[in-house]
Amino acid sequence: AASFWFYIASLIGDEAYGELTYYLTIAGIGSTVTLLGTPTALNVYAAKGERILPVISMLTFTTSAIGAITVYFMFYNAGTGIHVFTYTIFALITAEFLGRKLFKTYMKIMIIQKILMVSLAIILYHLIGNDGIILGIALAFIPFIILYYKEFKNYKINFSDLKSKKKFILNNYLLDFSRMFSGSMDKIIIAPLFGFAILGNYALGMQFYMMFLLIPSIIFQYIVPQDASGNPSIVLKKITVLISVVIAILALIFSPIIVEIIFPKFIEAVSIVQIIALAVIPGTINYMYISKFLGNLKNKIILVSSIIFLISIILGMAILGQLYDVQGIAAAFVLASVAESIFLVIVNKFYNIKNESMS
Repeated sequence: AASFWFYIASLIGDEAYGELTYYLTIAGIGSTVTLLGTPTALNVYAAKGERILPVISMLTFTTSAIGAITVYFMFYNAGTGIHVFTYTIFALITAEFLGRKLFKTYMKIMIIQKILMVSLAIILYHLIGNDGIILGIALAFIPFIILYYKEFKNYKINFSDLKSKKKFILNNYLLDFSRMFSGSMDKIIIAPLFGFAILGNYALGMQFYMMFLLIPSIIFQYIVPQDASGNPSIVLKKITVLISVVIAILALIFSPIIVEIIFPKFIEAVSIVQIIALAVIPGTINYMYISKFLGNLKNKIILVSSIIFLISIILGMAILGQLYDVQGIAAAFVLASVAESIFLVIVNKFYNIKNESMS
């Protein structure tokens, strides 16, 4: 998937890549708003042996359909609107399988989805242009709706199952909402202030960041249901943080060479990638603590950490962005990640002390 995005970037250039990023960000916002915070709830409760996917789907299918129509008429981009709805299908079913620790099934789903995404996006790009990329990504989620048939067949829809979980789901909604804004605010602000070309360079830098964070993010998917089941993988978490340090060092050394050779059109991206690489370490630390608090149903803590990240990145962009342009925005992203890490580390210490005193 990372190779696909790098290929698309080199193919369409910085300005078109920035525009593509902007519309995908809008689709991501629409999906988050209409999913109602349910994927995390599915992940956690499935790990505890509860099956709430059918009843959750009845709610989110309706809200996502409304969201898809709304987004289409706001931006008149068919791929963006379709993405809002089809991503719902994918997000819910993958959350359910992860919660049930069906990791091989999850792996197969992810591989198939990425193959479909790459194939459809490239084919439709050559047929209808840049809009075909977004449309191809959106259509790649559709085949997984067949997996819902088995779930609806085996389990009855019972809305009473949500009564005892509504507080946790609501907190997750607020959490997803805040994290969505945290991850999208920079892109939404860059486009009108600096233009699509600068956004394209910044988006390429963020794509490198996601690649650098690949191993920690995979491990995060594994440890959330483990923490929810009461089996925290402490040694694995420590090893993951050490891996992130190595990745950050290697990225600082080699990323300028790679960017200059492969992406000569993305001049601003060289310094951006180096700055954002520093965020891999706090980003990994955040993953580890978020998994722990999610597993213990302490999502209020994660909500506060997300708000801290959001406030930090807005202030950072307002100050550093004005002083140092897009490099300042990249630095703001790193500092916001560090601020969130500091908060989670401090809260974790108090959380451990409280548990020890109670035992």
